[in-house]
Amino acid sequence: MPVLFIVGGGLFGSLAASHARSKGIEAVVFDSGLEGAASPAAAGLFKEGWVGKKLREHYVAALPLLDRLYGIRHVALTSDDGGQEAFLFVPPTAILEPAPIRARVTSIGDGWLEAEGRRYEGWVYIAAGIWCGQFLPDLNVYGKAGSSFVFPGERPGRIRPIERGRQAIAFVRDPGSTHFSDGTAEREYIPQHDRQTLARAADMGLVGEPSKRYWGCRPYTPGGPVFQKISPRTWLATGGRKMGTILGASFARRLIEELC
Repeated sequence: MPVLFIVGGGLFGSLAASHARSKGIEAVVFDSGLEGAASPAAAGLFKEGWVGKKLREHYVAALPLLDRLYGIRHVALTSDDGGQEAFLFVPPTAILEPAPIRARVTSIGDGWLEAEGRRYEGWVYIAAGIWCGQFLPDLNVYGKAGSSFVFPGERPGRIRPIERGRQAIAFVRDPGSTHFSDGTAEREYIPQHDRQTLARAADMGLVGEPSKRYWGCRPYTPGGPVFQKISPRTWLATGGRKMGTILGASFARRLIEELC
C-alpha cells in the first residue's frame, strides 16, 4: 500500500494523518513551521448551531471521527446574564502532529513531492492552509489574521457576544491555563488588533501578562471550503476559516474513503 504524504501539520493535515493511521495506512507529515499557521491559535470549540445548513453534512461526518480518535469533550460557558451555553470541543494540542518532518516542500506532482532535494512517491494530500496557493494558484486562497492568548491558571468559562457570528470566549482549553480569543480575523492585521483583544480579555477578568500569544492566518477561499482531487494520486484541501476542526475531520474521512 502506498504511503500517504501530507503537506501541512495543522488541523487538516494532522486529522488526515491520524485517520489514515487508524486505517492501517502509513502517513508522513511535512511541516516547515512557517510563522502564521492558524491551527495552534484555534479554540477547538464547535456546536451544530455554528455550522449552518451549508456545512451541516460536514458536522455530521466529523463528530464520530473526532470522538473515536480523540474523545469529544464538553464545556459550558457562562454569559454576562448568568446563562450558560454548551459547546463541544477537541483541543488542537490533542490533534496537531507532534513530530512532523521539518522540511519545506518545494514541488508537488501526481503522487510525488520534493522536499530539500529529496523525492517522495505515494499518495499526496496538500493541507497547507494559506500556503496551498503555492501549489494551486487558481484557488485564490488568502488569509485573515488574528491572535489568541493564554493566561496562567484555570478560570471559569465565559462567553460574550461581540457581533453576529462572533464572540469573545475564555475557557480552559489546556490544563493549567485559560485560553482567550475574540474571533478577530483581519486581512490587514496591525498591533492595535492585539491591544483590542487584550482589552476584551481584561474586561472578562483576564488581567496581567498572558503566558503565550498565538498568531495565525485562517485560510479563506472564494465560494467556501475546498476539497479537490487535483490528479489521480494527489488531493488538496483548504479554506477551513473558523471551522478547521470540523472540516478537517470531514475531509479526512473523504480522503481515506477515496484512497481505500
